[in-house]
Order: sequence, then C-alpha cells, then structure tokens
Amino acid sequence: MHARPLASVAVGALLLVGLTGCEKPTPGVTLSSGTRSVHIESTTYCREGQSAAAQNCVEHLSRVGQIRVKAGNPVSVDVDKSLAENGWILVLPAANQRSEVQDQHHFSYTPDFSGSPFVDLEVRSLDHVSDKALTTGIWKFRLVQE
Repeated sequence: MHARPLASVAVGALLLVGLTGCEKPTPGVTLSSGTRSVHIESTTYCREGQSAAAQNCVEHLSRVGQIRVKAGNPVSVDVDKSLAENGWILVLPAANQRSEVQDQHHFSYTPDFSGSPFVDLEVRSLDHVSDKALTTGIWKFRLVQE
C-alpha cells in the first residue's frame, strides 16, 4: 500500500537530480587568508554566444562568498585557468577601485578595514573584444574583519 507513494517520490527525486545535473558549472574563484578559504562559482557568467548587453548570461545572484580576515593579513585570490587565460580584474565597488588586468591565476591583496568591519570585493573575468575589455563573469565576496 505504501509502495506507490514511495515510488513516486523516488521518480520525482531522480527527475530533479537529472534536471539540476544538466547545468554546466561556471568557473570558480577561491579566496584564502590564514587558514580560511572560500570557493564559489560565479554570480553572473556569460558563456559563448551570451552577453551582458543581451542580458542572457547565467545568473546566480545569491552567491556571495564570505571569509573572515585578520586586519593586516593578505587575501589570496586564485582563479580557474580559463579565467586567467582571458584576463581578470579585482574590483572594490564601494571605493570605486579596480586592479590592473591580471593574466595569472593568483593575486594577493591586503584589504583596508579602516572605514568598515567588512570589505566587498568582486572578481570580474574579461573578454577582450575590439580592444575593449568586456566583463564576462562576476564573483562576489565579502571580507569580514576578524
């Protein structure tokens, strides 16, 4: 008598796994400081044929990596190889600052917590088209002073 409802639940679970398993993961970015690290996939990512202008990129707006950092300690930023190949930048939105274009998979940065107990940080992947560096992906992080 209970076999039919259980079978329905099992089939539904398999369908859900099958549907969610089809989405190709976006490249990841890892931040680490001291003994802590956080790795996330993108908040926004444009695959081949997609563009921010067309607003058809992959969106996961709830993805924000958070890491506790001791004041004065550096934060290491490590991006997937595919991001390093096309270039990427580090952006501090609140301070309206950005790094030079990076072409290596690793970058070190020391956050300034003097004005706030946290620092918001974005990693943006680039696609160089006609001498313009267009953003193709965004990874958002919050650094919290320990």
